[in-house]
Amino acid sequence: IESGAPGTCNMSFSPIISRHLVRRGVAKFLFVVDLSRLQALNVITKSVFDDGSTWFESASAALPTFKLCRDLFCTACRVQFMALLKTFLTAIVADGCEVPLGSIEDVRQMASLLKNAQRAAASHRARGGNIAHVAIGSLAFDAETIDAAFEETTSLENGQVGLDLCLGTSVTFPTATSRHRGAAPLCLHFAWQSGSLLVSARDDNKPSTSIEMPQDYHPIYRGLDDAPRSRKPLTVDVVSLSHALILNHRNFVVYTNSAWQAADSGIFTMRSPRQVACEALTRGVLCIMYVRDGMPEHSTNLAKALHLDRPQAVLGSR
Repeated sequence: IESGAPGTCNMSFSPIISRHLVRRGVAKFLFVVDLSRLQALNVITKSVFDDGSTWFESASAALPTFKLCRDLFCTACRVQFMALLKTFLTAIVADGCEVPLGSIEDVRQMASLLKNAQRAAASHRARGGNIAHVAIGSLAFDAETIDAAFEETTSLENGQVGLDLCLGTSVTFPTATSRHRGAAPLCLHFAWQSGSLLVSARDDNKPSTSIEMPQDYHPIYRGLDDAPRSRKPLTVDVVSLSHALILNHRNFVVYTNSAWQAADSGIFTMRSPRQVACEALTRGVLCIMYVRDGMPEHSTNLAKALHLDRPQAVLGSR
């Protein structure tokens, strides 16, 4: 509003009004990758898109399953975040899982693991694989029986080894559905028993409570697989992102709709006191999961096969 009359304000409010309208009315509908181009249009849009809140709102709309921190969109961090954005845009997040990204270190660590898994999946499909799926999921386990994750064996009673089973959450891969009519999406079920992580891959909607143990299972040697060999194998990677513990199981084999099977390759160890690790496992540990058909490619280097030659990533305060 401008006026030359005495005692009136000669300042124009149009730039302020325009900036407000763009930020509140237009920016929230813009896709985050378009902001850089729009930032260069004119003085008003440059001012609007220099504001970290605009980038935060647009990125949050593009990544609804991610819990982003506003600090990621300050001028110092924004360029780094945008360079890694594509990896997150193509990520599959399991139902009910919220992915926290609280710092640029979290972003880099998550993007590195996720990108490696996505590349491996693309390579597997290029070689003729029918199944190659990557998902971000959260593993949470029953608090009352969580000690099963830390005990190598339970006490002997009447010559029998106690086998407490700690059931966990299941993670569904929404993009992985069998071609068979009536089959449900592929779902990974998780449990602990006597220090071993147990996994069952299913597409029959069977709940975790109804999954059987192998007939010859014994915790000392982590069980025998009694799955029919007519079933095609799946190879699974499960890698955690946690300050409290390291859960790094790669290249272990499971058979669809079979009994519980131990993740027989990889490591599980605590980074923090046992109570803290227990709390993390019951609250939920964020993991990158990669499932593909076929048997794993074997490595002669044990450390490389377990990926112990690479730094372990951690994420957030979990």
